[in-house]
Amino acid sequence: MHSQQPENNKQYAFKAAFLFRFMEYIDWPASSKSNTFNFAVIGKSAITRQMVAIASDQKVNNAKMMVKEYTNLEDIQNCQLLFVPENCPIPIETITAKFAKRPVLIVTEREGLAEKGAHINFILSETKLKFEFNLNAIDDTGIRVSSNLLKHAIIVDGK
Repeated sequence: MHSQQPENNKQYAFKAAFLFRFMEYIDWPASSKSNTFNFAVIGKSAITRQMVAIASDQKVNNAKMMVKEYTNLEDIQNCQLLFVPENCPIPIETITAKFAKRPVLIVTEREGLAEKGAHINFILSETKLKFEFNLNAIDDTGIRVSSNLLKHAIIVDGK
C-alpha cells in the first residue's frame, strides 16, 4: 500500500495545480465574489493539503483562498468550489441538488460523475490526467468558463 502513496500524492499535486489554473479561466458571478475564495472539500482528501500549500502564497482573482474540509454536506454554506473526493459516500445527485442554481463549481474525480451533474470531473485516460466539463450543469450556476480552458476539456452531456 505504501508504494501507491507517492503516486497518489503526485496525482493530487497535479489535480490541485490544474484546479488553481482553472480558476484563472473561470468567472464567478459578481454576487458570489468576496475577499475570500472558499474552496470546500467534502470528507478527507489528499487534495486538501495540496490546495492549502497553494493558498498559502497564491490568490484567486485577488481574493485569499481558504481551504476547508467538511464532514457534513449541510455544514457547507458559502463556497465557490466544492471538491468531491472519489471515496465520498454522498450521491452526486444529493450534492448537486443542494447547490442547484448557485454559483458553486462542483469538481469530482470518479468515472461517470460529469454525466450525472458534476461540473468538472477528473479522469485517468491512458495514464494521463484529463478533465471532463458538463456545460449543461455549469450553465445553471451563472459561472462562466473561458473557451481557452474548454478547448482542453472533454465535453460531456448530462443533467
